[in-house]
Amino acid sequence: MKSIYILTLLSFFVIVINLSSCDQSIDNLYTEKSRIQFKYFKEDTVTQGQATVYRRTYFDRTTLSFGMSDDEVQEDTAKIVVEFLGDVSNKDRTYRVRINPDSTTAKEGVHYKPFSSTQTFRAGRRKDTLSIVVLRKDLGTSFINPVDYRLTLDMEATEDFNLGMKDGLYTHLYMNNYLVKPKWWDGVGSLMFYHPKKWKILISFNEKWANKEKEPFNFNNGGREYFEALRNYLEREPTFDDETGARIYIDRLVEQNN
Repeated sequence: MKSIYILTLLSFFVIVINLSSCDQSIDNLYTEKSRIQFKYFKEDTVTQGQATVYRRTYFDRTTLSFGMSDDEVQEDTAKIVVEFLGDVSNKDRTYRVRINPDSTTAKEGVHYKPFSSTQTFRAGRRKDTLSIVVLRKDLGTSFINPVDYRLTLDMEATEDFNLGMKDGLYTHLYMNNYLVKPKWWDGVGSLMFYHPKKWKILISFNEKWANKEKEPFNFNNGGREYFEALRNYLEREPTFDDETGARIYIDRLVEQNN
């Protein structure tokens, strides 16, 4: 009986010591420098039956496209979100990014303006943005052979920050000058084949058509009047593909005789 009592007492002390060690490790988790990274996932709430769950989506890129921009717009700013693991600081800190030459196809001064490898993470924030000015002039406009230029960035440690999670230590910036087909297009049979000029005409009818993720009038056949208006417009107003010179109709491209 006495030996059982002693074993129980020893077990109690072991548990107390382990708990103390765990508490200490948690308390000291961010006593070192904060850990910097590119934002690489987002969380959304999704309703499943009567329950609401969180869904995490991972990504490793930002895309800046001039496809919807007016012709006079010759530059735009891409904003890449940067975050850290740790405590918010009451003073500005610096982080550093490096262009990865093996994965980069964009050219500095041609497709984007030069930017400093050393950036400021402003005080009082958990997230900040790395701003890169993208230049339109030399981005291809081809619909038939679309080209994306890529700028790949790697995060580097500094005096203010250690490195964060592995998947957040790099990111890609894609740049283009064409209108990528929206995700919902192929699911709308009345629109027939995709052409960026057809989509732009839809947007001119109603700006809600600019939604890239989902069709804005997909209930009660609400888009029917727009599809018919698009068909009539293309019949009435000659509209041509800039590369081939073919005339665009709702259901076909027609080559023009010289």
